[in-house]
This record gives sequence, C-alpha cells and structure tokens, in this order.
Amino acid sequence: MSDVRRDPVRPPRGPMLRLGGLALAGAFAFAIVLGSGFGVQPAGNDGTPTTDPGGGFASCLAYEPASLPTFDIVFDGTVTAVDGDQVTFDVNEDWKGAGDSITLTAHEADMALTGPIPDFEVGGRYLVSAAGSTVNACGYSLDYSADEAAAWAAAFD
Repeated sequence: MSDVRRDPVRPPRGPMLRLGGLALAGAFAFAIVLGSGFGVQPAGNDGTPTTDPGGGFASCLAYEPASLPTFDIVFDGTVTAVDGDQVTFDVNEDWKGAGDSITLTAHEADMALTGPIPDFEVGGRYLVSAAGSTVNACGYSLDYSADEAAAWAAAFD
C-alpha cells in the first residue's frame, strides 16, 4: 500500500461559474424588463398611450376607475389654496379618506416617469386620488367632469 494522499477530485469550476454568471445576468435582465412593464405602453384617460414630449413612456398603471378603492384618499374637491407643492381642497364628495377639507402634496409631474397630473388652480374643481398625502398622477387625479365623477362614484358602490 502506498502512503500517497490524494485530494478528492473536484470538477472544474469554470462551467459552474459561467452558468451562475448567466443566471445572474438573466435575473438582472428580467428585473429590468419587469420594471419597464414588459414594453407595454400605459394608457391615458382616453385609452391611448401616454407619452412625454421627448417620446418616453410614463410608468403608469392603465387608468381604470375600478382601481380607485385601492387608494388611500379619493374625492371630488375644489382648490382653496396652493402654496408651492401643497394644495388645499374643500371636499365636495368624499369617497374615501378626505373628510371636509384636505391638504395634499402635488409634486410637479415628470411625464416620462409619472404621467400627467392636473395643474391645480385656486377655484378649480378636480377628481383627486392620493397615496398617503401625495396626489396620484397618471389619470388618477384629473380635471372634474360629471361623467368621470359618476364613474368614480360607481367604483365605490
């Protein structure tokens, strides 16, 4: 018998490292595609894709009034004050979480990232939804119309 020690045979690591690298690259690519909505163009209020003047697509959910109950705050309101990005509303119809009066943050919209948001003006009437204290964009806050108000009300029936 020999006293020669042999190390256990290990398979070459090259193929496993390559396979692991490919899996990691694939997962990263999938995450990018998932984050971009699989190339689906989001729809505006009229169902057409929303774009910014530079041609980029907004990162919006397709506008659907049936989604309104999922938001924290939903109401029909008239603007009483605008101070920077703070907008105060008298609430005409509170469907969820607004009370009689509410002040929300309405950041300036970047069409390429958040889609459209109304240009809130004192005295203007709007249909507004919010996540926490921030006004939602992408058609989930818009200028008032009786037809849209009826669709919003129906979402809460």
